[in-house]
Amino acid sequence: KESIIDTILFGQPLALGDARITYDSLSPLDLRQSVDILVDDLGEDLLQITCANGDVVDVGWYPAWNEQGRLRAVAVRGQDWEAPVFSAQPDKDPQALLQALRAALASLG
Repeated sequence: KESIIDTILFGQPLALGDARITYDSLSPLDLRQSVDILVDDLGEDLLQITCANGDVVDVGWYPAWNEQGRLRAVAVRGQDWEAPVFSAQPDKDPQALLQALRAALASLG
């Protein structure tokens, strides 16, 4: 019997399937605030979702702690960080980020 796990991120549901959030310093942030206010919290490690088979969806800010940086969401299969199966640079907006996370999870499905 397959169990689908949903979580709430930025007030919206996110279906995780067999994955779980293994690191999260992203959800406490209000992405509607300007970058200059958030910059001290915008590092490379913001959110990590790990699938049961070890595949990973990772969100970070690159370059870290830099007002000129951007969000990056990647999906990594088999720990091959050099060749992600999905990569996006969504706008610093909760809806854009959720859309990228859904696409990243789907790319691993």
